Amino acid sequence: MISNAVFIHIIQIMFPINVIVLLGILIGRWQKPQLDSISNINLNIFIPALVFASLIQHDFELQSNSLLAFVGLLLMLMTGLAAIPLSRLLRTEYRTLAPPLMFHNAGNVGLPLMILALGDGALASALVLFLIGNLTHFAIGTYILDRSAKWYHSLSSPAILAAFLALSLQLCAVEIAPTIILPIRMLGDIAVPLMLFSLGVQLSYAEFNHWRLGLAHGLVTPIIGFSLALLLSQFFDLDKIQIAALLLFGALPPAVMNFLFAKRYAQEPSKVSAIVLVGNVLSVVSLPLALLYVLPRFT
Repeated sequence: MISNAVFIHIIQIMFPINVIVLLGILIGRWQKPQLDSISNINLNIFIPALVFASLIQHDFELQSNSLLAFVGLLLMLMTGLAAIPLSRLLRTEYRTLAPPLMFHNAGNVGLPLMILALGDGALASALVLFLIGNLTHFAIGTYILDRSAKWYHSLSSPAILAAFLALSLQLCAVEIAPTIILPIRMLGDIAVPLMLFSLGVQLSYAEFNHWRLGLAHGLVTPIIGFSLALLLSQFFDLDKIQIAALLLFGALPPAVMNFLFAKRYAQEPSKVSAIVLVGNVLSVVSLPLALLYVLPRFT
């Protein structure tokens, strides 16, 4: 029996996320702002600052979090395999379906969701999954769309570089003065609400021509992701917070970056746009269902 407290907690988690995304959609429809430069600043400054400050300020256990990174990578590879029969069932190209099934919205939705649901103690796990998802998306995701793409270009991502720098400083036992960390942390605090707002604006531009495909993909994505995450959690020695983060990671909707990649590589962007849009709309239902399972068992 699920207690009322769990339902109230889910509402408290989803309400601020949905409000900021909805505000972005309304502003996008009303004023049609161009967020390219702001998104670039977020990707190149605010998100790296969040990654660096979070990793440098927390007791980051390399061994256990490396295992979580491996399991997260395994989860994405398994969903990539699941996309093979799914593409045949939906009669759509594998290169169109696979990336949205594999690469979830671990930044715009995942980070705030895990922090609000699991507390600050889950920030390290959330960042690990975000980073491995980001790295894999630029490496494997780009290769799926363009076989000539160079996977190592993903290593130059500012967020990845910030993570490497923070972990290197920790391994060398280098302490950074709080006065230096404070402005970095303040910049990082901008990242999460800006990601949610940007998601709303980007969704307001999305096309809705292939809604049936988007609906089918949006229904199976959280089911496949959550089920595979639950299966993997049985075989690896993860702690409760890491399992909870992995399950929520599997239930996330497709990343908006999938549409940007599809547009860049001319891989049926109108279909990918519908997949991303409907998947994120349906997450209003799928994420609370995932929380109903996770919260009573892992918090």
